[in-house]
Amino acid sequence: MNRFIIILVLLLGVLGIKAQATFDYFYLEAEKCRLQEDYSSAMDLYRHCLDINPQAPEALYNMGILHLFLRSDSLGTDYIRKACERDANNPYYLETLAALYLNKRDAESAIPVLEKMASLQSRRSDILSQLVQLYSTVGNTDKAIGALNRIELLEGPSPQISVEKFRLYKEKNQLDSAFMQLQALCDDAPHDMNLRVVVGTQYMQAGDTVKALEIYDEVRRQEPSNTNLQLATMDYYRESGKNSLYNLMRDSLLFSPESPTPLRVLLLKSYFADVQRDSTYAPKLVAAFDSLLAKPQKDAEVLIMKAAYQDYSKQPKEAFCQTMRQVLDVEPGNETALRELLQYYAEQNDEKGVEDISRRGLNYHPEEIAYAYYLGMALAEQKKLADAAEVLQQGLRVRTEDVHPYLVSNVFGVLGDIYYQQQKEQEAFAAYDSALVYMDDNIMCLNNYAYYLSLKGEQLDRAEEMSYRTIRQEPDNITYLDTYAWILFKKEDYAHARTYMDKVVNPERTDEDLLADKTLMGNLIEHAGDIYAHLDEPETALRLWKLAKQKGDDTCTPQLKKKIKRKKYIK
Repeated sequence: MNRFIIILVLLLGVLGIKAQATFDYFYLEAEKCRLQEDYSSAMDLYRHCLDINPQAPEALYNMGILHLFLRSDSLGTDYIRKACERDANNPYYLETLAALYLNKRDAESAIPVLEKMASLQSRRSDILSQLVQLYSTVGNTDKAIGALNRIELLEGPSPQISVEKFRLYKEKNQLDSAFMQLQALCDDAPHDMNLRVVVGTQYMQAGDTVKALEIYDEVRRQEPSNTNLQLATMDYYRESGKNSLYNLMRDSLLFSPESPTPLRVLLLKSYFADVQRDSTYAPKLVAAFDSLLAKPQKDAEVLIMKAAYQDYSKQPKEAFCQTMRQVLDVEPGNETALRELLQYYAEQNDEKGVEDISRRGLNYHPEEIAYAYYLGMALAEQKKLADAAEVLQQGLRVRTEDVHPYLVSNVFGVLGDIYYQQQKEQEAFAAYDSALVYMDDNIMCLNNYAYYLSLKGEQLDRAEEMSYRTIRQEPDNITYLDTYAWILFKKEDYAHARTYMDKVVNPERTDEDLLADKTLMGNLIEHAGDIYAHLDEPETALRLWKLAKQKGDDTCTPQLKKKIKRKKYIK
């Protein structure tokens, strides 16, 4: 070989190694930025990687994922498609591309990708099942049947595959092949009467009533009480307009002592469907519930169906909740009943009801933090602060990972309130901080945290910022307005404090009006007086202090009497 060519080859090899090392360095830096959620820097670095090697599939793929994350779907899909072209045997790239096409319902584009995946992962029947659906969607029945055959080779024959082949052959109008599938089903399991009912139903749907009834009669001779046969016969009566036979058979099955609960529920649903079509059927459904529930219940399914009907027919909430109480008598841990009753008692401000249901819920579902939350609040309302804190702490310790951040935030918020009442300020502020980590716009937490900081005269700028966010969300909430005005007062910004406090306690209102306003607590009126005292309006301040005292609700400060006596503000 020419010496110059040898040197050139060696030089290019060295340059190639150096370029790969540079690519690897920037690619790793891009990965670090992506994991740190610094997506802008990650994209710049991936782009630089592609400047070094435009064909690099890993950079193309991750660039595509970033664009998808940033909602640039078209560009993201294009990058991932290019990654698949560069590395056509990478199953992860292909699976992502297939999912993108499927989400867009682009069957034509998804099919070749899934076929490639199926060739690389020949044992994955889930890919073949998707291909069956897609080929059916685009009308390629032959390939859909071929995909079913491939599933059958992997998993063996099954009724589901045979029935699907039956449907596809029917679509092609190849009825002989279609019914051969059904016959094969029966031949493979000659003693499976449920399977024979399925076959009979397919004949019925295909319009071959004679063959279907022949199969039903055969099953009836073997298993006269076969539930699936009875349901199929009912469907036949209904479809053929034999309503009296249909109703007679439905009632016979519904009230038969041998009928299992799932069958009863299914039949009640058909009654329910009748009522939804025609309300005159309602008395018959109510009579069915009364008859069934007159006997002791082994499970709660019929009761839950009754509650669903009560809700649908807009019956009084008390009647619905009475049924849910009966559900708990049968199944004490039934989550549907527990949730419905907890919501009902909370809406009614029924502390005893909330406490009862919350304790039941915690007993059967200790990992459900909602029960701890409501029980903690109920106990706190009863001033059982230590018990309330213990319940909430336990709820936080054993909560499931999928609990909504909103609920976790509220639990920490209530815990903060309890700690503050226990004069544990550090623990209270730590709980509020945790609450805001889970939901930074938890306005009740923001308000209480801000107010307690203002009482201590600490972090007033932060308190003002938190409080302002609450009045942005609820500009007419007098509690939040009072907190914001009080923080401004603590910052000696009295003029602005009055602007907000006048929305709570307007001194132009008459004494009678202010005293009759049940939304105004004494401490709010006292705050207004304090602000006016610092605005050199002592008469207005004294008037408001006296009104605060007349409220007599024990919310005012111990200094109120001295303020009135000395006619001036006292810290």
